[in-house]
Amino acid sequence: PGNWPIFGPTHLPLVVEGVLLSVADYTGFLYVRTGTPEYVRNIEQGSLRAFGGHTTVIAAFFAAFISMLMSTIWWYFGKLYCTAFFYVKGHRGRVTMKNDVTAFG
Repeated sequence: PGNWPIFGPTHLPLVVEGVLLSVADYTGFLYVRTGTPEYVRNIEQGSLRAFGGHTTVIAAFFAAFISMLMSTIWWYFGKLYCTAFFYVKGHRGRVTMKNDVTAFG
């Protein structure tokens, strides 16, 4: 399994107050497959209803905010590290850097 390095340590044995448990049981970690009735029960009792029924709206605005933030961050990253430029030698032998390179030449 590809996720064994992540979930493998949670299967280690652990003795707590004389009871043999796994680390996952002790920490309360649930590894339930999505097609089982246990998954549906966990979703129904989950904390997504804590927002008062406005979960979709809050999640949509959060996703939009993160998208705009990441777009701005990567735009500045590209502007800083990937700016095209070239050097031009002028009439008097002075070399200047030109930043006005566009996709059209």
